[in-house]
Amino acid sequence: MSDVTKEEFGNNIRDLRKEKGFSIRQLALQSGVSNPFLSQVENARRSIPKPSTLEKIAHGLRVDKSVIFKMAGIVDNIPNNIANELTISSTPSTVSIPIYGRISAGYPEGAKEDIDGEIDVPNRISNRYSSDELIALRVNGESMNKVIPNGAVAILAKIDKCDITNGDICGVIIDGEAATLKHVYQYPDRIRFEPDSWLKEEFKPFEYNKEDVENGQPPIQIIGKLVHQQSSF
Repeated sequence: MSDVTKEEFGNNIRDLRKEKGFSIRQLALQSGVSNPFLSQVENARRSIPKPSTLEKIAHGLRVDKSVIFKMAGIVDNIPNNIANELTISSTPSTVSIPIYGRISAGYPEGAKEDIDGEIDVPNRISNRYSSDELIALRVNGESMNKVIPNGAVAILAKIDKCDITNGDICGVIIDGEAATLKHVYQYPDRIRFEPDSWLKEEFKPFEYNKEDVENGQPPIQIIGKLVHQQSSF
């Protein structure tokens, strides 16, 4: 069993959360783990969570599961089904996809004149998604700079809306405008898009009535969920 104490684990989770710029509330929304539970973990008032909860925390922090398992000191003892999911080939990636500087009405292919180079897809992503299910977008703007900076490249995976968890970062096209990255929250009566910027006064959340959206007023297209980001190059 691990020699990591609950105090060490809690401190490491808190440090990583702050490094990512997330509040406990944001982490709770993104992970599906309750705010009080996360607070108790960080303050060592609970033991190190079970593997299934660690996976949720990793998802909320936008890091690979192996990072959180290592913090918990249980990497060498991960159950087989989880260990298999964490296996990453050491072979360099041979999959690359075009980077689009803009995606709008031309989705999913975009326009050739909007291609801004290519990016290699990490094996952990290409092992899960085919190149046809991935699209890369150059971030243009500061509305998500707490999570992904201006100029970085976002790799999005095309998934069904039902597979989106509240708080996931997705590429969204609204009313034919260029795609933008936002946290997505889906409720029975509305859909909400939330920025995550240090410039809080400049960028505000916006939301639409679910019935209006279903009637195409305005037309909204979620083009994919953020699965990887790479700093500008």
